[in-house]
Amino acid sequence: MNKVVRWISKRLGVKFLAVSAIALICAGLGHYLVADVIAEWFFYDSRFDTYWESKSETAVQGFQEYVTEKGLTMRDALADTKWHQENPDIIIFTEPAASVEETQSEVQYISIHCADGIIYATSYFPGDTYFFGWNTAGILFGLILFLGIVLPFVVCTIHRINKLYQQVLSSAQSGRSQSIMISGKDEIAELGNEIESMRISLLNLLDNEEQLRKESDQLVASLSHDIRTPLTKLTGYLEILLHKKELTNEDHEVYLAKAVEKARQLKILTDELFNKFVMENKDDPQYIQELIDIGQFLNQLLYEECSELEEDGFLIAQFSSLDLACFCRLHIGDVHRAFDNIFSNLRKYADPRFPITIRSKLDQNKICVIIENHKKACLENVVSHKIGLMTAKTLVEKNEGWIDITQNPTSFSVSISFPAVETCKS
Repeated sequence: MNKVVRWISKRLGVKFLAVSAIALICAGLGHYLVADVIAEWFFYDSRFDTYWESKSETAVQGFQEYVTEKGLTMRDALADTKWHQENPDIIIFTEPAASVEETQSEVQYISIHCADGIIYATSYFPGDTYFFGWNTAGILFGLILFLGIVLPFVVCTIHRINKLYQQVLSSAQSGRSQSIMISGKDEIAELGNEIESMRISLLNLLDNEEQLRKESDQLVASLSHDIRTPLTKLTGYLEILLHKKELTNEDHEVYLAKAVEKARQLKILTDELFNKFVMENKDDPQYIQELIDIGQFLNQLLYEECSELEEDGFLIAQFSSLDLACFCRLHIGDVHRAFDNIFSNLRKYADPRFPITIRSKLDQNKICVIIENHKKACLENVVSHKIGLMTAKTLVEKNEGWIDITQNPTSFSVSISFPAVETCKS
């Protein structure tokens, strides 16, 4: 039974048919109550006998006056169809002797004197004229009951549809931020739930699209920022090769090799800029993480970066290299870009009067590089786009590493860590 009720509650058409059936039954009962029960009580209850007898006597007396005035015979009185049409509830007949004796005790007859004899009329009996009126009243009462039950259901359904429309309209006008809530379990409620699901899906799509746009813009900005570092170094190496005539062949080869290395980095970065979504897709065949000796790799990378810092006038107080053969699975280009951003940040914000400390160590199966420096006294005039460290953090985390940054108004410290796959003493 409960399953049937739940099924009916989910079908608007079935609910309408059920309400209509109930309304039709109530209408039939209302018609029966008025046309049969109340009408029968009104016509046949003993309390109304005096009324009907008075009405009957009045009608018969009128007929008696009509017969006397016209001087009608018994035949003419019985055949006067005009009067019978006006008084259909009066029965007039000649009285058979046998029937009179049998019925005289039960029915009171009224005699009408004609020119050639006497005819008789029964007491007043309510006929079709009065019952037709009560039947009409019963039909109207049943119709009112039917409409009184069906119309509220229809109005409620229309109200729910209008409420759904208003909520959809308000949600559209508010940028789809307003939720759509329709009570019930029928088709209107299901339609509201589907519209709400579509609204949420659309908002998710718009959010994802906005997120992709932001990530794309951030990627383009970070790559454009990263291009500046090797481009600046490449320009410096080429100027050295162009203007310093006293360079030995060995120095010439070293600077030329460095220039070629920076040109390759530029090519990698411009390729990534061209294919800007490659960065977000590790499954791309161009994105390869290699198992490298991170100790040797970082020692070489940090040595080159420190040499360039010293050439730019910065002091290196401490540079501790790794004495372990540590292997990590990394993307070499990402690591180069991350450290280029960090050392570019040092050139921009570090105070050259104070030495920079660079330490590398193995800590709980993690390769850590810690760089500490003093900040410049006046940083208000330094233009910052806040892209370098953010890009470095993204690149390190992409290779399953992490960056911890600690700073105060006078000092700055950054710790870069990568998980070691395998370690052994050299």
